[in-house]
Amino acid sequence: MVKKTLAIMGAGMGSRFGSLKQIQPVYGNFSIMDFSIYDAMQVGYNHIVFIVRDEIVELFKDRYANKLPKHVSLDFVIQKNDLSDSRTRKKPWGTGHALLALKKTVTTDFTLINADDFYGRNGFQLMHDALFKDTNLNHYLVAYALKNTLSDNGTVSRGICHVDKNQNLISIEELTAIMKNDAGEIISQTNLMSETLNPNSLVSMNFWGFKQSVFNVANDLFLKFLHTITDFEKDEFYITYIINHLIENNSNSIKVLATDSSWFGMTYSADETSARENIQTHIDSNFYPKKLW
Repeated sequence: MVKKTLAIMGAGMGSRFGSLKQIQPVYGNFSIMDFSIYDAMQVGYNHIVFIVRDEIVELFKDRYANKLPKHVSLDFVIQKNDLSDSRTRKKPWGTGHALLALKKTVTTDFTLINADDFYGRNGFQLMHDALFKDTNLNHYLVAYALKNTLSDNGTVSRGICHVDKNQNLISIEELTAIMKNDAGEIISQTNLMSETLNPNSLVSMNFWGFKQSVFNVANDLFLKFLHTITDFEKDEFYITYIINHLIENNSNSIKVLATDSSWFGMTYSADETSARENIQTHIDSNFYPKKLW
């Protein structure tokens, strides 16, 4: 059986949320991540890889080992805080480093997502059909309309996607302090400047599809990153560093797949209530069963 891999970044500290939001229940004992896994399995993924910190790997194993359907294989990859020269720090090195942690375990093309984000089944269907049927060397990004990715409980940061006529990603513009104002407009408020944004702008929510070749690029860039850090404890190696390199060097096309699905997550602790309500709506409509597995 050909492996169709979904890798999930679950090593985050959850500092703004205040707890281990990766497995925070939103319906019964099921987390947002569980609904992503279920959606992925429904469209054809059969290999789940959890990227976790050393101190929570046993928690993840207890939660998932021997629980999913038998045709779905599992791996647990530890995103380490230490480096080959024995230096270590308190938190992981960022999303780009999480990707790099997969190198020895993932031997096929793969999809990569955040653990605490609800992406919707349509996104997984789009990604599965594009990534695993593509005989070219494209990478992929499932992108969401900005209006479908906001929080009612605080501002958010989003990467606005700029694409060419062939839906190739040209750049990602990082904007912060995004919110709706009293007039219902979506704005980015920084210092005394306010920019009105197009609600239909496509944004990246870290829903990537990569060819295996990305590992060599990521490894080279991480080594360069280590020579440029200024704050050993806080600097992070982001996936956007890898993406920007691919774009600037024309290494491969990054195709943007637009979905009109609504995204939601738990950036703030208050987001948990709306996440529960959203999931309950899906349960009530029988889109999801009351027991995923």
